Amino acid sequence: MSSINLIILGYLQKKEKSAYEMVKEFEIWNLSKWLKISNPSIYKNIIKLCENGYLNSRTVKEGEMPEKTLYSLNEKGNKYFNELMEESSKNIGNIYLEFNAFLVNIENLPEEKRREYLKNFTEKAEERRAFVDSVYNQAKQHNERSGSEFLILDLYNEFYNVLQKWSEKVFDYYN
Repeated sequence: MSSINLIILGYLQKKEKSAYEMVKEFEIWNLSKWLKISNPSIYKNIIKLCENGYLNSRTVKEGEMPEKTLYSLNEKGNKYFNELMEESSKNIGNIYLEFNAFLVNIENLPEEKRREYLKNFTEKAEERRAFVDSVYNQAKQHNERSGSEFLILDLYNEFYNVLQKWSEKVFDYYN
């Protein structure tokens, strides 16, 4: 399943957009912090979705601006979106945490280095928790509590709170 395709198709449910507009909006949403997604992959997948007949495209020119291609979801694309949504609802997937390789090898370090690196790890977990907590609280203050975006933010807020507490346990365990 392609989460990038699912994001693109879902985004185009509401309104036609150019690839550039999608990339900019996804950057505002900070999608790369929550999903494995990059700007080149967005452009590449939009082209593939169009080539495979899931998207319609049209070129427009507005005033003195250069031409741009707008993409919209068609019936085939909407069907594919629903298939991806169904598949996604049945497959929670695996969670691979990049720091697991670090943790597996922590015991292979001399005690001084282990303490230093675990301190780094604990501090980074706290930084990440504070960042997500800040974004989460901003969303709550601005009444952006509805929709899936807030629910995802809520999930990450919970996750980083747990990770930060757990990282302190790991630090204490080795010290």
